[in-house]
Amino acid sequence: MKRLLLLFVLILAAACATAPAVPAPANPPWRGAKLARKDVPVVYLREWERAENRDHCALLAPRSIAGVEQATPRSATFAGGWAVAYDTPEVRSAFGIAGTGAEPRGTMYSKWPFARDWDDGSTIGYGPEGGTGPNQLAYLRIAGQDCLYNVWSRLGQKHLEALIAELRFVEPAP
Repeated sequence: MKRLLLLFVLILAAACATAPAVPAPANPPWRGAKLARKDVPVVYLREWERAENRDHCALLAPRSIAGVEQATPRSATFAGGWAVAYDTPEVRSAFGIAGTGAEPRGTMYSKWPFARDWDDGSTIGYGPEGGTGPNQLAYLRIAGQDCLYNVWSRLGQKHLEALIAELRFVEPAP
C-alpha cells in the first residue's frame, strides 16, 4: 500500500511539473490609453480638483458607461476624496466611481465573493453590498495610488464588471 501511495505521489508530482503554466493576468484596463480631459464629464474634473486626496489619488473615469446612455453624472460625497454618481430616470445613484479618503491597505473588508489580482500589483474585490445585495460594490486598489477606489452599481454584477472594464486614468491638467 505504501508503494502504491508513493507511486501515486510521484506520478502526481510529475504531472504538476509538466502542466502548462497559468498565464499572467492581463494588464488592468486603467493602464490603457488615458482619457483626454475634454472627453470626461466636467463633474469629474471639478470634483477631483476639490478633493483633499488629489495629490495621491489619480482621477479615474469610465471610457463609456456600460450601456446606460440615459444616465446623468453628478457630484457625490466621499469624505476626503472625490466621487461621481450617475442617476437614471428610474434610479438615483444607479452607479458611480469614487476615489475615497481611505488608504488602500489595512484591515478593511476583504471577504468578497469575487477577487482579482493583476500583474502590476492592482487588486479588486467585489460582490453584493453588505454581503447580501442587491446592490454591487467593488473595492479597487490600484498600484501606485494611495487611495481606495469604490465602484458601485445598483444595476447588477454584470454592469459593475462592465463599468470596471471601462475605467481609465484621465490625462493630467496641462
